[in-house]
Order: sequence, then C-alpha cells, then structure tokens
Amino acid sequence: MTYSAKDYTNLIGMQGFSETLLKHHFTLYQGYVTNTNKLADLTAQMLKEGRVGTLEYSELKRRLGFEFNGMRLHDERENRHEGGVR
Repeated sequence: MTYSAKDYTNLIGMQGFSETLLKHHFTLYQGYVTNTNKLADLTAQMLKEGRVGTLEYSELKRRLGFEFNGMRLHDERENRHEGGVR
C-alpha cells in the first residue's frame, strides 16, 4: 500500500501558528509519508527474499513503525485542526 501526503495548506492563517511554523510542519509530515513508503517497500522486498530474521530487517521494521506513527499522528492532529483550533 502506498500512502500519499494530504494537503493541509488550508491551515495556514490559523490563529496561534505562524505560516513558517506550519510550512515546516508540513515538510516534516511529507518526510514521514515518504519514509513510510520507502521502508514499506524495503521490508516487503526483504520478506520476499527470506531475510526476515536479520538485524537489518528488524531495524527497518522498527523504523517503519516510527515513521508510520509520525505520519498517522500528524494526520489525526491536522484533521482535528481543520477549520481552526477547537
């Protein structure tokens, strides 16, 4: 499954957050999505090659969890803020 970054530019102008801060935040989010896709592809390839018991695979799976969680947490937070702070 390939993930794509959602567009949250409608949050620019939200009270209490500078445009610069939000743009940096969106860049961070884009990185999480990109890294999640790359790591998912790498781990799937290693699975096909039977390299599941390796240290490399274990580290990539750990990192995939970190990147995926970062992506999902940003999605949840941005969805909560659409329309302004509540």
